[in-house]
Amino acid sequence: MLSAILFLVLSPAAAQVPAVSTPAFTGPALRLVADEELPRFEESFKSKAGLIKAARKAIKYLETLPQGKAIRVADRDYGPAQLIDGAKAIVELAQKAKTADEFDEKVREGFDVFQSAGLDGNGRVVFSSYYQPLLRASLKKTAAYPYPLYRRPKDMVEVDLAAFGKANGETSLLGRLTKDGTVVPYYTRADIDRRKALAGKGLEIAWLKDRFDALDLHIQGSAILKFPDGKERLVKYAGTNGKTYNSVGLTLVKAGVFARDEITHDKLREYLRANPDAESWILASNPRYVFFELAPLPEDGEPFGATEQALVPARSIAVDPAFMPLGGLYFFSTTSPQTDKDGRLLATAENARFAFGLDTGGAIKSPGRVDIYAGHGPQAAATARGQWADGRLYLLVKKLPPRER
Repeated sequence: MLSAILFLVLSPAAAQVPAVSTPAFTGPALRLVADEELPRFEESFKSKAGLIKAARKAIKYLETLPQGKAIRVADRDYGPAQLIDGAKAIVELAQKAKTADEFDEKVREGFDVFQSAGLDGNGRVVFSSYYQPLLRASLKKTAAYPYPLYRRPKDMVEVDLAAFGKANGETSLLGRLTKDGTVVPYYTRADIDRRKALAGKGLEIAWLKDRFDALDLHIQGSAILKFPDGKERLVKYAGTNGKTYNSVGLTLVKAGVFARDEITHDKLREYLRANPDAESWILASNPRYVFFELAPLPEDGEPFGATEQALVPARSIAVDPAFMPLGGLYFFSTTSPQTDKDGRLLATAENARFAFGLDTGGAIKSPGRVDIYAGHGPQAAATARGQWADGRLYLLVKKLPPRER
């Protein structure tokens, strides 16, 4: 199993970074599953509290959508109300079903089930995971905190290619407006980190101890920053420079420093610390740069996903909304690491559970990629770093009532 923070190596997760190149998907993303092909809807653990919490988050999001909005699922169009009814129904089942058999039976009776076509059209879905780091930071630059996080620059512009009849796969591009009024490509990571293109422009929002922590944050998309006075704030994604992601770990694999199957998050960090003269060049091999903003720490300590709802650990997943509806109820099965509260890997085991699509991610493209939100803290970090496995993904929609008119 590859480590999921091979995010830095092979599979950047949901935190607004583009995936390793994924072929354009063609064909139906979802298919209705016949009754005799349905999986058993039994979870790998007993607690339903997180599921109920995630369902309520999904309902809040779906209630913000225009009720006339059509949500395409296979060859059907549903309204947000039908997905809301499904979320409410799964909550009721979770609270009332007395046995696993009863729960499975009621799900089969009450929902239409659609399976993802996956990466290959045969249902193969790759599951990775992401988490929210806790990072030491300062609001001022000091010798101990030399690495800046930048807010989105005001000179950044987005060009709608379709408006100019130039769209060809991409719908827009990001650039910067020069003093003479022309738009040019935005600065790369090398420009920003090595050549200090943004230094001294008042864009710094915080400073970190470690350059690798900064890159980790760029991969995850958000973190809790802990300041010297003990206060904590959320730092969250505010945009990118529009450049294509290139895996730092894969750069070292290609250079022969590591074999593809031996590199891990910790080995990568150790190598960069042991080779400080090469560190900035190696990190700059990923031209993608992420900009951030500070926000109050959410009440439950978890970041907001693309639905503007706080994510629920283990019950929130990132999906590609071009194929899978946000706010939808999903059931998946894969293998996942089992870790303890200190971040120690205990085992790798089968993992089946219900979750809601509450987030998106630049790495999550096509029906064949899913990112599981693991939470924050050592256990979440270890879980996220160890998650990279094939599995199956199903979307459940509450069956329509009998037609009355």
